[in-house]
Amino acid sequence: MFCSISGEPPVDPVVSRLSGFLYERRLITKLIADGSKEPNTDFEITEDDLISVKMNPKIVKPRPPTVNSIPSLLSLLQNEYDSIMLETYQLKQQHHQLRQELSNALYENDAAKRVIARLAKERDLARENLAAVTAAGGVSSAPGPNGNDMEVDETPASAKDEAIAGVNPEIAAVLDETAAALVKTRKKRKAPAGTATAEEIQSYEQKTEIPSLHSTTHPGISCIDLLSLPPSSEKSEKSDWVLTGGNDGTIIISDWKNGGNEVVNIKAHGAKKVTSVAWVEQGEHAGSMFVSGSVDHTVKVWNVKEDGDGWAVGKASHVIKGHSGDVTDVAVHPSGLYGVSASLDASWAFLDLVKGVQVSKTTHPDGKEAYSSIAMHPDGLIIGTGTTDSIIRIWELKSAKNVATFTDSARQLAGRITSMSFSENGYYFATAAADSNVVKLWDLRKLENFHTIEVAGSSGYEGKKGVSKVSFDYGAGFLGVACADSISVFRNKSWDELIKFSPNGTSAVSDFKFGAHSKWIAAASERKVVVTGV
Repeated sequence: MFCSISGEPPVDPVVSRLSGFLYERRLITKLIADGSKEPNTDFEITEDDLISVKMNPKIVKPRPPTVNSIPSLLSLLQNEYDSIMLETYQLKQQHHQLRQELSNALYENDAAKRVIARLAKERDLARENLAAVTAAGGVSSAPGPNGNDMEVDETPASAKDEAIAGVNPEIAAVLDETAAALVKTRKKRKAPAGTATAEEIQSYEQKTEIPSLHSTTHPGISCIDLLSLPPSSEKSEKSDWVLTGGNDGTIIISDWKNGGNEVVNIKAHGAKKVTSVAWVEQGEHAGSMFVSGSVDHTVKVWNVKEDGDGWAVGKASHVIKGHSGDVTDVAVHPSGLYGVSASLDASWAFLDLVKGVQVSKTTHPDGKEAYSSIAMHPDGLIIGTGTTDSIIRIWELKSAKNVATFTDSARQLAGRITSMSFSENGYYFATAAADSNVVKLWDLRKLENFHTIEVAGSSGYEGKKGVSKVSFDYGAGFLGVACADSISVFRNKSWDELIKFSPNGTSAVSDFKFGAHSKWIAAASERKVVVTGV
């Protein structure tokens, strides 16, 4: 018989009535005194659970020696040995228990990975099925009855990564014909009948508010555009539509004269911020097409179609993915067939909106100029770009040639160029920057800065002192400037400030647009769109 702890024949053997194991009494009682459980089991054991084993002949333990004798030292060594044996046994037990726990954890981890892989496969299959149903016309992109949108990562079959190599003769002919027609009419054109006078603008007052229907998780309206169509247009009922893009990736169309009712709500760019939106206002697609740019590096083209008694916007007709950085701004060509986009990847692109492709992509030679803003000239032959380091360039659209560069010698423009606007007279060009509260006016004939407007009395854009938006009205008689929470309207030529108002209290104005005949202004802020006018 051997002790289950020491593995040696016991001098005073005992048996556990709980497990039946044999022990040396002195070893098991020490273990019980330490409060440990019975070795080899998890039983709570006491000395009452030990049964003595009678042996014949009985071994009589010798009388304890004196402390200072050699037998005493041997006894001390024996006790030390017993303690070491007990500790070693406990360590072996703990080691075995840890190995079991580690094995269980590894099995659970493997099972979790298998579940995740299965769920990911089922998700991808569900997305493929949803895309197939949507392509077949079975699903509308409008929100459900509870107003919730389903966010889907979609890449339509029409999405193009490749770019057409440059402007071909057919496109060049369209650009030239459009410019020739516009130049001829612009030289004869006067301010449209019914255009607001300076006195009427000075009497601007708040007309209505359109509460933001964008997400409260990522609040804020980042961009706005208004659909301006002539009364003779067969789509003139859309001329009061307000197009807004939000930080939540959603695009909303509202009819402000009809109580701000929502016309369409689409989850346009997933959860990525929409940086710019622009209506197509001329040509066969006027009022039925718009363009959006986003920090997801894409430009998307959308079509508005009648849906029973209302309107609907389906899946993006084109997703143009030529940029490798955030798309910061988009603009539409006067023909309504083409557009341009600016990006932080140090490039701007010429786009075919009907085919959904890049016609050309222009990158600055040093590759360091990240573009923060872009604007289309009224004639459609040149564009302006603004960079994150306050440089303004004028480009010929057909050749993508940089024909002029504006730098502020007075260094009043600082930070990224937030906004640019060409006057409808074709000569004047206004620019603004994020870190300065001035607006620079440039003469495109002389290629020089002929006037500087300082916007006083505000803390500025994005918590700074900069201007967020500049915009000439269609009649070229007024210039609007948004700085911090206020909008100022200046008279052309004299550049006198006619009115300054805060459309949304202390909330910063992120974007604004003049309405028809300059009779009203729609301003976007964090929580709502406010319409102010006569």
